[in-house]
Amino acid sequence: MNSMYKVMKIYKAARTRFIDLLNLDTGTLDKVFDDSSEVDVGYDDFEAMRESGVYNCKIELFGDFDRIKTEKSVEVTIISSDTIIGKTEYFKVLIGSDVYYILKADAKGFEVKQKMYYHFTRKDLIQVDDVTHADCL
Repeated sequence: MNSMYKVMKIYKAARTRFIDLLNLDTGTLDKVFDDSSEVDVGYDDFEAMRESGVYNCKIELFGDFDRIKTEKSVEVTIISSDTIIGKTEYFKVLIGSDVYYILKADAKGFEVKQKMYYHFTRKDLIQVDDVTHADCL
């Protein structure tokens, strides 16, 4: 299950970027954080992405699991508990029909179930086509 995204808009900050990505399968618009050019010194980064371009992307949810449903949490369905991106272990999850990735380390102290609650504060771009974010390597 590869998710193809169209870059709708790129917002450049002093050293990082936010990118609006439209999931071509589900129609979901995600605003993702890209710091790959900052932490990937000596590695490939995502700077080649251009507005209107279409890319195969993987997006990490950055946050924490919640024991119960809260105003700020969403229900995630874990569809794989052993996904490796680079050298980093992730849960591959669904929110509705959209695929995201959550660090396995975020589940410390939690009994892992198929459906869990997650409070994310940011969505991070971790892979574009064949280029993997250096934090995952």
